[in-house]
Amino acid sequence: PRRCGRRDGAFTGLQAASRPAPPLGNLCSRAMASKTPVGFIGLGNMGNPMAKNLIKHGYPVIAYDVFPEACKEFQDSGAQVTDSPADVAEKADRIITMLPSSPNAREVYTGANGILKKVKKGSLLIDSSTIDPAVSKELAKAVEKMGAVFMDAPVSGGKSSLTLYLILNWSAFC
Repeated sequence: PRRCGRRDGAFTGLQAASRPAPPLGNLCSRAMASKTPVGFIGLGNMGNPMAKNLIKHGYPVIAYDVFPEACKEFQDSGAQVTDSPADVAEKADRIITMLPSSPNAREVYTGANGILKKVKKGSLLIDSSTIDPAVSKELAKAVEKMGAVFMDAPVSGGKSSLTLYLILNWSAFC
């Protein structure tokens, strides 16, 4: 039987909020989060303001974008810029991806220099890309095989406003 309104068994943020919180251990430690670098991959129209907001609130950011000019202002703001998604995964165990398409997401996660080449067990990978749900499921399986956690958190909007949709597969936390 379905446990919520989605056919794939995933919970939306509002549905998950009405259920008891699963044990997440150190992933939710506020003190640890304030000291732990956040990886951010994809610094375009949507990712740029999100990454800037992390820096503004004191989070150390490890950044990568396929276009080096997108990284320049982040380097000037104190972010550490890397040469590949794999380098981000080597330096951060919390990574947000904000990519424009399914092929970009596949490449960033599973490509020759992708996140999964150097991801650490227990890492939290949050994908805010607007991509095909089948690709999200494919990436989630690949991430899980590496011992990391994948969270599908797509956004909609544009430069002036973003809306975050958090979609969790509850079984990943049980």
